[in-house]
Amino acid sequence: MKNAVMIIEGKMIILIILTAIITLLHFAIPTEQHTFHIFHIALRKLYFLLPVMAAAWYGFRAAIFMTLAISVLFSFHVVLNWTDNYMEQANQAGELVSFWVVGLVAGRLFERERSLLKNLVRANEETLIGLVSALDMKEHNTNLHSQRVRKYTLLLVDRFRFDEAKKRTIGMGALLHDVGKIAVPDAILLKPEALTDEEMQVMRKHPAVGYDIVNRIEFLRESAEIVLAHHERFDGSGYPRGLKGEEIPFGARLFAVADVYDALTSVRPYRTVMSHEEAVVEIKKESGRHFDPKAVEAFLAIPRQELQTA
Repeated sequence: MKNAVMIIEGKMIILIILTAIITLLHFAIPTEQHTFHIFHIALRKLYFLLPVMAAAWYGFRAAIFMTLAISVLFSFHVVLNWTDNYMEQANQAGELVSFWVVGLVAGRLFERERSLLKNLVRANEETLIGLVSALDMKEHNTNLHSQRVRKYTLLLVDRFRFDEAKKRTIGMGALLHDVGKIAVPDAILLKPEALTDEEMQVMRKHPAVGYDIVNRIEFLRESAEIVLAHHERFDGSGYPRGLKGEEIPFGARLFAVADVYDALTSVRPYRTVMSHEEAVVEIKKESGRHFDPKAVEAFLAIPRQELQTA
């Protein structure tokens, strides 16, 4: 989460520094000599890079803001170096117009690209939701379990400073957490009684199976880590790898709280449904053992109404 903020701030600093360097050199280099004048013109052309970079990194509004900034800076140069050469004046005016053409076109193109990407991501998510819902219907007699857990997890994610890509990664990991159960025989998966030790060993293979399935899909490879680690416990007593503390991916630590909350407050054949208050008490008890205390603290900060409407 800190890395995402650093990247955003780092890109902004790069734009500011480049703008300052180009402007200072453009003002400083004399135009009387032919050789210097070539560098002067080249620097002016570098201004075109700035709205394109702003559009690629931040979108349409940033491209417009950057175009406005370089237009103002370039206008100062035009005014301070005004000559009676009408051809040069026309050239400089044309340059100002060109800045806006490039800024507007770049902004719109990158905005369109982002929109198309969002639509593609949404289509992929809807396809996966349909497949996961079928598995949920089979095991829980409801197609909402994975979607509820995903929503609870995203409510937790919102308490931390993640970028949209990281939020999507964690959300997809939560949605697909039990996909490995497709390899568990129905006699074990749907058994109403307690599982034997041998049956439990079979059931405990599903995180690794799920990881193998999800990891084959390129855009879900980071989410696959959450699928693999979703039954790990903060004290190291979980499975399949017995990870402990911060060895467990942070998204999986958030998911663990969301998954248990849904299990405690949903109808299950092996457990009486708990109220929100009772579930909160149980989750508090497991802080530092089953759950990361940071995740529990963030969960407790979520208003009850948000959880119940998720």
